[in-house]
Amino acid sequence: MIAMTRGVPAPESFPIDEIIPAFEKAMREDGRKALGYVASPGYMPLIELIAEREGVSPDHILIGNSSLEFIQFITMTEAEPGERVFAESPSYDRVNLLFRRRGLNAVGIPLEIDGVDMNCFEDELKKGAPKFFYTVDDFQNPMGVTVSLEKRKRIVELAGKYNFMILEDVPYRELRYSGEDLPTMYSMDPEHVVKMSSFSKTLAPGMRLGYLNGPADFIARVKTWAGNSYIGPVSPTQALLYQFIKMGYYEPNLVKLKDLYRPRMEKAIEILEKELPGAVFPRPEGGFFIGVTLPEGNDMAELIPAAKEAGVLITDGRGFYLNPDDGKRFLRVPFCGLTPEELEAAFALLLPLIKK
Repeated sequence: MIAMTRGVPAPESFPIDEIIPAFEKAMREDGRKALGYVASPGYMPLIELIAEREGVSPDHILIGNSSLEFIQFITMTEAEPGERVFAESPSYDRVNLLFRRRGLNAVGIPLEIDGVDMNCFEDELKKGAPKFFYTVDDFQNPMGVTVSLEKRKRIVELAGKYNFMILEDVPYRELRYSGEDLPTMYSMDPEHVVKMSSFSKTLAPGMRLGYLNGPADFIARVKTWAGNSYIGPVSPTQALLYQFIKMGYYEPNLVKLKDLYRPRMEKAIEILEKELPGAVFPRPEGGFFIGVTLPEGNDMAELIPAAKEAGVLITDGRGFYLNPDDGKRFLRVPFCGLTPEELEAAFALLLPLIKK
């Protein structure tokens, strides 16, 4: 059985040879503190290091177990049941789930090749401003698209005009395999944007480490909620990450990751362009995913069991949409976890089942 489901880092990407000395150094130098209770906002040496890298003071930084955890906390501190929030459509399926759990009035804004449909976005704003808008603006999960500079500027402008927060999730931003970086929305307006990221994709997901960078009052509210939920996030891994960065391992590891994932992305695009000319999909420049809208006549309800019988597991595309029917022809291709040869094998089993 070949799994084309979860967009998880490849096990061969984990820098174990560097993690071992970094963890030893963390324990020998500060183990007694790191192994004790480290309350929210987190392990202070790491907070100060991230704050320095982000160009802010430490009171703007909160450490957590993942970006998803931050979304959960934010839904509790920043929005009440029934209030409007916006998200890209499609969007990260677990974020959609958290919005439903909180009872929020979530509005999906259709995603185009360069970000959300701005006409639709502005039409929805006229109906009522959201408490916040959630976006993965670099190599989006599940589509793989990157928001254009023009749209970033316009969204930030509208956030100021209508006074809503932008939740900018950038876990894939450092995994760019071609092209040039665009400025973050946070860099354009740090008063209306909260930037969050995770080290799950750039180091190892088992460390459960992410950070939030936003206005000090916003961070304070989330920090209080987090502290009352679990006192503080896991601290030994925070000490490990601090030493991993300080010892100079982080940037070289990014280079290794790009060299590992770039051929996988290129192979997936090559197969899709050759074998599915009737499908619609972006050509990402980084990240883990390619979102494919299959030709008319395809339906996830039929394709998922047929693929499983053929030996391939695929994710139900309907989960990425707030209106599930919009995703019945949506196939997320997570190229990250499969070698180019495994991608060829997976598509060889899957493609005959897709109506072209």
